[in-house]
Amino acid sequence: MDKHAFTTSSHVTRFTKWLAACHSTLSVKLDIKSSRFVPGGIRADLAGLDAVLQHYRWRTDIDKPGDLQETQQSLRELGDRLRQAIDGGNEDAGLAACRDILAWGGDRNMRVGALPFLTGLHGNGELTHYLREARKAFALDSAVIALDKPPVRKMNSMLTKVHALASVDGLPIYDSRVAAAIAALVELWRREARLEHEELPGELVFPATASDRSVLYLFGDAQDPGVMSYAPAKASETAARWSSAKIRLGWLMAGVLDKAPGLFATLAPQDRMRAFEASLFMIGSNVGCLVANKQRVLSAAAEPGVGQHNLLQAAGRQRLRQEHAGLPHKTISTLARDNNNLTYAGNTDSGISGIWGSTPFAFDSEFLQELLAEFSGSEAGLGASVDGNVQPDTLGFWIDEHYPAKPRKYASALAAILVEEGLAKRLPGTPVRLRFS
Repeated sequence: MDKHAFTTSSHVTRFTKWLAACHSTLSVKLDIKSSRFVPGGIRADLAGLDAVLQHYRWRTDIDKPGDLQETQQSLRELGDRLRQAIDGGNEDAGLAACRDILAWGGDRNMRVGALPFLTGLHGNGELTHYLREARKAFALDSAVIALDKPPVRKMNSMLTKVHALASVDGLPIYDSRVAAAIAALVELWRREARLEHEELPGELVFPATASDRSVLYLFGDAQDPGVMSYAPAKASETAARWSSAKIRLGWLMAGVLDKAPGLFATLAPQDRMRAFEASLFMIGSNVGCLVANKQRVLSAAAEPGVGQHNLLQAAGRQRLRQEHAGLPHKTISTLARDNNNLTYAGNTDSGISGIWGSTPFAFDSEFLQELLAEFSGSEAGLGASVDGNVQPDTLGFWIDEHYPAKPRKYASALAAILVEEGLAKRLPGTPVRLRFS
């Protein structure tokens, strides 16, 4: 698939026309809890993507505000440094720029994931050549999507930022928030157009990169575009799917901006794509912020209400079957007093998903590996209380700080699984504390 084939698709044409028409009236109720990236949280009832953009916040440096203006300046500087290194074949400068991009992106553990991969390329003297060739393959005007020939060897939530900033045409950062937001908007359009019972067209399949940010948190009965795997055995498949989504989103954003010249009109042309991505980023923090739009397009009889929880539960069970087909399912009890049972399957390579009581949950491979690296050789409590603050040396506190979209109550299920899998030991006494090897 090339850009012409994508943009002339009837589904793409209709979706871009719809979003171009409603971008200024889209109702967005931001409710983002406080974290180190968004200190103080954000609560605002907004209308339109321009308004959402003005509430952008992503602070990774405590000495900087992390607001829109500061972020735009940081991205320009980081992108300029990386592109200069790539163009000049400067391996050391290229690696330094990549490291700073990962730091801006909030990389929680540089001992795993993106940096070791980039460092390996640098050690072989091929980092800038690799990024240069990837930039050519990702160029939005000439990119060709072929799932059997991914343009990169590896892709994840940090590498997507490196490739985006290496580009000069607004290639988007396709991370968990952006992925969830665009999938939710596509489904919202499908409901308004009464297309929800038709197969989700391939051009508009935008898979999640983290199971706790998904279109299912807005429409529990949506056709699930799936969650991309971080398992090493699926690295090539994930690179292909992630790259496809990244390129198609770039084409889609450009199509909307062409049809909506008033969207982000105060910005320079080269900054409008990045602004579009930033507004999706904010929406994707919790796609439930689009619920008012959902209520407008669903009839009272179709409004899920309590049934929405049941649909999400069913989707969780389906994902448990699909993602871990052939793997044994285990049923265990939590470690806390309630002693509730949970059923799960998977491991640290494939990720773990399950059902806890009536609640579906999932811990992606990246999440698990980061947590194990963080607590290696130390102790931690649960910190699963849903009310008030929790202690810093707990799983719940770590979840709040690093994965604020995931409820801290999941710490109870997580602790039981870690013990069952031999990744941690429960210490004697109460309250519950774990010792990590």
